[in-house]
Amino acid sequence: MNIDFLRDFQRILRLKDIEVWDIKIQNKACRMVIVDEHRPSVDSDFPWLRAGIGEEKRKNHITIYIFTLEDLEDHEQTVLYNIAEHLTDHVALAHCNVTVLFEKVQNHEVALDPILQSKGYPGYDSIQLEHFFYFSQD
Repeated sequence: MNIDFLRDFQRILRLKDIEVWDIKIQNKACRMVIVDEHRPSVDSDFPWLRAGIGEEKRKNHITIYIFTLEDLEDHEQTVLYNIAEHLTDHVALAHCNVTVLFEKVQNHEVALDPILQSKGYPGYDSIQLEHFFYFSQD
């Protein structure tokens, strides 16, 4: 399985604490949202662990949401997970936890807006065009 990074991988938003990428994998549209939480990890950041993460909480937490419009095969999830890992491998992982959460959604914008708003940004469609004149849209 190949991803054409010139055609199928596009960053659509870069903010101080959020990056958003549109990715096509096997003609399936996905949106990867990388959120720097700017807070220590908490047990609820790891919903698949019943007892939480325990003593392994680190000083900062990054959550990566991968929104899909349709079901992904296991190997497609693995590729997207590896991309997410690659995009965050510059972070001091000894001091930072990273979680990757996959979620099937009806609409990428509807899924993205609450994340933007939780960090104090307007919805994606409300960001003024002038903000896209610069490398970062802050």
